[in-house]
Amino acid sequence: MLVGDAAYCASPASGQGTSLALVGAYVLAGELAAAAGDHAAGFAAYEREMRPFVRANQDLGPANIKRMVMRTKGQVRISMMMLALLNRMPGKDRIMAKAIEPIHKAADAIALKAY
Repeated sequence: MLVGDAAYCASPASGQGTSLALVGAYVLAGELAAAAGDHAAGFAAYEREMRPFVRANQDLGPANIKRMVMRTKGQVRISMMMLALLNRMPGKDRIMAKAIEPIHKAADAIALKAY
């Protein structure tokens, strides 16, 4: 059984590799312990617990790539100007919160059990 990037295939652009690895290791250990020696049941429970969390974090990659990879020099120029202006804009905290909302949603896509 793998945990981390090798297990979940999240894009590096998701920014969630370490979170997936730590949560996955915790859930795997907890579900195997809760299964009391029935490894098949422990692995099945691990899959059920992790699948929605993994899917939410995998979905971040393609969306982030679209925002990060510029196709033209004009896009790069506009992006750099917007970043320079962002610090001076009123409501910048609200703008940044909206931008990172999908990351927070994916990070909170699992309720960890106290095994």
